[in-house]
This record gives sequence, structure tokens and C-alpha cells, in this order.
Amino acid sequence: MAKQRVALVPAYQPDEKMLDTVARLKKSGFSVVVVNDGSGEEYEDVFAKSKADKTVVHEVNRGKGIALKTGLKYISENYPPDAVVVTVDADGQHLIEDVIRVSDVASQEENTMVLGSRRLKTDAPARSWWGNFYTRVFLHVCTPVRVYDTQTGLRAFPNTLSKPMTQIEGVRYEYEMNVLIELEKIGVKFREVKIRVVYIDNNASSHFRTWYDTKRIYKVIFSAPFRRKTKQAEII
Repeated sequence: MAKQRVALVPAYQPDEKMLDTVARLKKSGFSVVVVNDGSGEEYEDVFAKSKADKTVVHEVNRGKGIALKTGLKYISENYPPDAVVVTVDADGQHLIEDVIRVSDVASQEENTMVLGSRRLKTDAPARSWWGNFYTRVFLHVCTPVRVYDTQTGLRAFPNTLSKPMTQIEGVRYEYEMNVLIELEKIGVKFREVKIRVVYIDNNASSHFRTWYDTKRIYKVIFSAPFRRKTKQAEII
């Protein structure tokens, strides 16, 4: 029997692209859990139009990390342990074919997080290209984690990891970095699947605050103790 697939979509002040993302996920057989991270009354209509199976609401904006943990808590409590969970951005930058590919690989793996790995080119937004480059370098120096795309939001994993992931520290984008570091500690493996890079309006819809969030991410990396050496993530 095929494993159930659940897409977790954290959303803060989304536009119509979120509706298209949810519709495509549903059409492809995913159950969809959306977290409205305190978007405000003016965005209620967008969420009301969504065909998500469940929308969890934060009354105030709490950050992407908290939104992900809220969704993971709901999924861990309401879906079977062998379900495959995939996190998907709400802004339409993750193509549905890539979501499916990453989920397909995760459905065949145990105790593994599968990352949708972007190969950023120099025509990508500068903050994305340089941010990923330096973060990858520092992460490789300071920790045993060996992945190419450290900041991808497209990640698939077994639901058995959902509850442990709710215990990992982090409020905003630094949470996703902490996930890599902390899961490696407990023996979780990583695999990377190459995905296409899609930037809409030069990534204008991103809520990433370059200096503030970069500082938080590097604080996580530099505070991580050195650990045993691990294998390079397999890239397919």
C-alpha cells in the first residue's frame, strides 16, 4: 500500500500563488496542511479560498520556524507514522514535479531527510547565491553536516521525525538550519535531489530579512560543537 503523503505549507501574507500551490498538491494526491502565521484580517479571504485539508492559525506572526513546528505537531498527531511529510513554500517557487520527486525518494527511505537541492547560478538573486555559498562553507567547517543546499525549504521525511522536529530550537529561518544540525546528532541521514530554481519577481515575496536572519543562522552554525565526520549527502 502506498504511503500517505502530507504537504506542510507555512504561509505569511500569501497571495494567489498559494492557492495554485495547494490546488496542485491536492490534484497530485497530497493531503495539505497550511499554517496561517498571523497574516492578518486582510488575508483571510485568501486562506478561505484554499482547499487545504487543514488550516492552522496563529493569531500573530511568530516566524517560519514556529509555523513549521505548529504544522509538524498537527501532522504528528493526526497522520500515520509511516506517512511522508514534505514542506513546501507558499510562494509558488517549488514546482510540483520536484515536490513529487523529493517525496518519492523519501517514501523509499528510512530515517532520512530528503532535500530539494538548488544549484544556484550567478543570475540568481545575489542574496540567495552568496547566502547559500557562505552558509554552506561555514556549515561544512563547523559541523559534520555535508549538504549543498543548506537553506532549501523543500524537504521530505517520514512522519516519525515530525515530533522530534517540534523540539528543535528556532523561531525564524535559523530553525531550518538547526534541523540539519540536530537531526545529524541523532543519526538521521540526508539525501539531496536536484530541483529547478524558480525565482518570481527576483524573489520579492520572500520574508527573509537579509542581515537579521543571516545573523541568526550564523549564530546557530558557529555555536554548533564539532562532531564525528559524516558521509557526503548522496546527490541524485
